[in-house]
Amino acid sequence: MATLVERLVDDLDSDLANRRREIADLRHMVRASMDPRRSLLARSCHVMAYSHWEGFVKGAVRRYIEYVQSRGLYVGDLNAGLQGLALRDAVRTAAQPERSVDEVVGLLAAIDERGTRPFAVDAEVVVKTGNLTAATLQSILGCAGLTYLEKYQMRENFIDEVLCGRRHRIAHGGWQPITADEARAVAADVLDLCTDLNQQVQEAALYERYRL
Repeated sequence: MATLVERLVDDLDSDLANRRREIADLRHMVRASMDPRRSLLARSCHVMAYSHWEGFVKGAVRRYIEYVQSRGLYVGDLNAGLQGLALRDAVRTAAQPERSVDEVVGLLAAIDERGTRPFAVDAEVVVKTGNLTAATLQSILGCAGLTYLEKYQMRENFIDEVLCGRRHRIAHGGWQPITADEARAVAADVLDLCTDLNQQVQEAALYERYRL
């Protein structure tokens, strides 16, 4: 019977493999098409590449947080990012204006009880964000106690200006021109980024980097 971490690895690999197949098909369709259909397919390929980027990242982080919860650990056992996630609602409540001291007392109690309080969050809520820009990626990874790696920092302009920016203009009805070569290159870059994230999440689970 597969262990919990083996199931996580299998789920991530299976998800990425399915996305890789669809993106490969899209890249082939763009390459094999002729104008004016090629322009339509190139724009469609770009939008689909973005959807796989957002879908894989959010799905991988959600699965990872759910996996950490399945370990039955206490908040105090976890790294700073995951502890912050566990305490986030209490902090937000205490920080709101015109609150009584009771909310602050509740926050202090939550902090004091980290060593005996089981880690429990709604992973779906954590990844419920808008467009997956570089800043959003950094925020989601931080919530999961994962490092915003240098390789992501180096691709911030691509993520924001090319991947997200062009997709936004297309999705909102703009006539964003995209060549076949550009569409195929973006799709390939998305696969590279997803592969990097897949490896990072799997290694974090395998080497228990969620622990303090």
